[in-house]
Amino acid sequence: MMLKIDMHVHTWYSDSRASVEEVLEAARQKGLDGVAITDHDTLYGAYRAAEKKGKLIVIPGEEVMTNQGEILSLGIKKTIPKDLSVVEAIERTHLQRGLVIVPHPTIPLFGRFRERDLKNLQIDGLEVLSAVTPLPGYFLKKNLELARRLGVSITVGSDSHSSETVGDAYTIVNSESRDLRDILRAIRLGHTSVGGHASKSAFKIGMVKGLFIHVLKAYVAPSHRILRT
Repeated sequence: MMLKIDMHVHTWYSDSRASVEEVLEAARQKGLDGVAITDHDTLYGAYRAAEKKGKLIVIPGEEVMTNQGEILSLGIKKTIPKDLSVVEAIERTHLQRGLVIVPHPTIPLFGRFRERDLKNLQIDGLEVLSAVTPLPGYFLKKNLELARRLGVSITVGSDSHSSETVGDAYTIVNSESRDLRDILRAIRLGHTSVGGHASKSAFKIGMVKGLFIHVLKAYVAPSHRILRT
């Protein structure tokens, strides 16, 4: 069966303006089959969504800041601590039978992994499009080519930080069923394709402003950490 799942959604349990209830209602309104809740450093939003999901599929996940850049850990039950080495964060995700997806891999300032780094990491896929990506056509093509060279699966998500953008972009998953394990297996095997579209410019401008603020902070912060998205 073909499922439409937004694989990158935040709630107000991390840095989104949207409550869990607003995220789920937006997913229903957009005609999605499900969402992956990928808050920073917490699974609480995913737990809450699972309690209130109704007929929707909820994939528990976390956007994890490693010492080298961010990863999406999908299908996990326990949080992955931040600031681990990327190798350890990947290992901990896989020990939970989860998937590791690299978000916004080629976007300047957001994507911090070089191709030679990714070749040596046991990742399961690349996020080839997020709805708030600038120049979406250009980066989609670039990311698809990178995924082909790496031989990994592709996912798509909104990277939503407000209810209005939930489901703008989503992954089409060809799964045997709506069961979480079947869905994760389908993603791992590459039974995915691109769905949806870029978010409106107003939301992208907001993301750019947030990026500018975080970059300024990074220059004065001892760790020189780049923006979380």
